[in-house]
Amino acid sequence: MPSKFQTISQSLTKAIRSGQLKKGDKVPSVRQLSQDYNCSKDTAQRALLELKYQNLIYAVPKSGYYVLEGQEQEKENLAISLEAYNRLAYDDFKTCLSETLVGRENYLFNYYQQQEGLAQLLDSLQSHLFDQNIYSKVENLVVTSGTQQALYILSQMAFPNGKSTILLEQPTYHRMNSLVSQQGLSYLTIERDFTGLDLDQLEELFKKQPIKFFYTIPRISNPLGLSYNSQEKQALVDLAQQYDVYIIEDDYMGDFASSDNLPLHYYDTQERVIYLKSFSTTLFPALRLGLSLLPQTLVSAFLTYKKMMDYDTSLIMQQALSLYLDNGMFKKNLTQLKHFFNQRQESAKELCYRLPKQLVYQSGPKQISIKLPSDLKLGLFKERGLTSLDPATRMDQKESAYLYLANDQTLAKTLKKVTKIAKDYK
Repeated sequence: MPSKFQTISQSLTKAIRSGQLKKGDKVPSVRQLSQDYNCSKDTAQRALLELKYQNLIYAVPKSGYYVLEGQEQEKENLAISLEAYNRLAYDDFKTCLSETLVGRENYLFNYYQQQEGLAQLLDSLQSHLFDQNIYSKVENLVVTSGTQQALYILSQMAFPNGKSTILLEQPTYHRMNSLVSQQGLSYLTIERDFTGLDLDQLEELFKKQPIKFFYTIPRISNPLGLSYNSQEKQALVDLAQQYDVYIIEDDYMGDFASSDNLPLHYYDTQERVIYLKSFSTTLFPALRLGLSLLPQTLVSAFLTYKKMMDYDTSLIMQQALSLYLDNGMFKKNLTQLKHFFNQRQESAKELCYRLPKQLVYQSGPKQISIKLPSDLKLGLFKERGLTSLDPATRMDQKESAYLYLANDQTLAKTLKKVTKIAKDYK
């Protein structure tokens, strides 16, 4: 049975396509639609925004929506620059934000009591996750003020396994390292490099140490750009179940993974994986909205901590993101951004082929990671004026064995410098 949102959208689309509503005709107002279909104004507004995205109607400020049928939407040019993408994403999200502010006094001037997040957004996120092979009940979803808030809460709260030590792969997201060290939390590290993760060592740690959770970035890791294969993912969740350990899957770059590179959560059948997602990379950092998909046993404690930190996560941004997801703008813009990054990665690979053989590399959407041989120190490159992007926050205090280079228009010039330094040293 279609939802009210779908019913309104389908009905209006049919009226436009059949000629019942002609080009230039005014579309029924939000108020009228909400009365006719016995639904909320939010639902009616979503339906109108969907038609607007399909280029069937257009908005006239302080007047309403009018039929635009007859003007086919031009096919998007996928050969798009990052700057052009940013403009498109900004304009689309601004539209959603403007729609969010229309008739929203109910949450603009009142506190929202549902800490989990705006109900409408939770429904949108559940649908979005389903398309990403991530299956969840709405009651297991929590919206946070970015992934960092979720990581802080998870580091503080008690877990059902009664354990207290955090395990971190190295190198990893520098702010997670800082979060653990600055709080003085108990932690251990395990190396993950271009050869992968030593699963035998991981099992020993799970078996002998009181590991509360293992923090990992399974797909396009930060900073190395690595991904576990399917066998490694299955092994991880099996070990977590066997030794009563939870795994935090930070999927910050999951939107750019290949279709056969499934999330770790997909392999989890025993609720051992805590799935975290940010929208900062695919939209913009200032959005500051994150998603936590939690095992049911963790939801209550997580919300208790979240209530101590804020009344709610920005409701305006939540509503705008819900519209952005539901009307297809996110999917459209992500397709363009993925195409851009794929082209950039292919260009980077061609450039990296020219590197000396002793420099092993991994190319990612945003940066290139180069593993240095033991006799070639990072300090040498810094002395020659080459700046590493490494935030230098390894928990084990080892000197980083990697160069992190921005995958942008400066890459060709930078790689020439790297090659010259490496050859001169030899």
